[in-house]
Amino acid sequence: MPTPHHPDVVIIGGGILGCAIARYLSRLPGLSVTVVERHGLGEQTTSYAAALLTRIRPHSALTALAMETFRAIEEMGQSSGEPLPLRSVGSLQVSARPDGLRQLEETARRAKEAGVTAKAIAVQDAMQLAPWLDLTPDTAALWLPDDGYIDPYSLCMAYAAEGRRRGVRFRLKQSVSDLLMQGGRVTGVRLGHGEVLSAGLVVDAAGPWSTALARQVGVHLGMAPVRSHHWISAPDARIPAHGPMTILPDSGAYARPDVGGLLFGLREAQDVVADPAALPESLQGFRFDTDPAGEHALEDGYASLRSQLPLLDELRLAHYVSNVSSYTPDGFYLLGPMPGIQGFIAATGCSGAGIGMSGGIGRFISELIAGQPTFVTSEPFRLDRFGAIDPFDPDFIHRCAAARARKRTG
Repeated sequence: MPTPHHPDVVIIGGGILGCAIARYLSRLPGLSVTVVERHGLGEQTTSYAAALLTRIRPHSALTALAMETFRAIEEMGQSSGEPLPLRSVGSLQVSARPDGLRQLEETARRAKEAGVTAKAIAVQDAMQLAPWLDLTPDTAALWLPDDGYIDPYSLCMAYAAEGRRRGVRFRLKQSVSDLLMQGGRVTGVRLGHGEVLSAGLVVDAAGPWSTALARQVGVHLGMAPVRSHHWISAPDARIPAHGPMTILPDSGAYARPDVGGLLFGLREAQDVVADPAALPESLQGFRFDTDPAGEHALEDGYASLRSQLPLLDELRLAHYVSNVSSYTPDGFYLLGPMPGIQGFIAATGCSGAGIGMSGGIGRFISELIAGQPTFVTSEPFRLDRFGAIDPFDPDFIHRCAAARARKRTG
């Protein structure tokens, strides 16, 4: 019979957030940590992300979380002796509309406050940096040279590798069937084959499956599974490999080079959501019931995107990538405990920003667990901020989808 293992912390989910949290917790002396993942690490939502890494976000707490991710990438590269595959190509934001112009101004202001380089550049210079763009003379352009993107799977594996070196245990191909509770305290988890892992604390980092798990202990997470998707063109000589990320608030789109082609994403106005109670165990090959191939979304957003990216007419689309993002109504994340429930912490609801925020979330959650002052305020991320909600109610799910439709940043 195997020896029972009762860790101090059980993390449910081996995606990028679970692995990042494990990495930071592994630095706390004397703490035993186990990550339970029913597939392989980073195989579900993590590997499908476009992984834009922008430093400046619409709130100072979000900027701090993003900046910590950049620090983690640098630290892990130094400690392993091999830099992570961060493509430091910079980001370029362009707009010719009032709302977008205000966004650029706000981004520049926040960058100045954070000590991050951001400078207005001429339209011709913007098109030289990103030759797939064709911009009108009245377009404003903001250049942030320190941004970039990364292969999300590689980043996830780097977090996991450091955690493993420091003693974190990974239980792969094993599912959590139940959260165990006694009184008002979560006391551990039951695995699918019946084994019980008792723990002083359970971290729910199970991505879109977090909602159903948390409901078992009376925690109603204010988020919903919303479609995120992007397209990748066939290789084209007009797309420079080291071109920047381009953020296009006028069309709610973004674009960056990818394997010789152009990767671009659209935030659709139409709600495309899934039932959190009916998600399959694996999202590989999963398609939403509405517009499963993304054809309607591309048709609806094409004219607006083409106005700044006319090269679309000449590119051959090679890949369509669709997966689930967990969005909250306000676009902030769900991080921390639920008042009245002990032994439980959520780390989910990242609203399409999980890769870029992973290091910051890992640090934030580890500080909460250690009882240390957190490096960012916890208020925007409180689990109870939406009041009494039912995350399985269609009206609430559509509120979450609307948050994605409104998103105009990277």
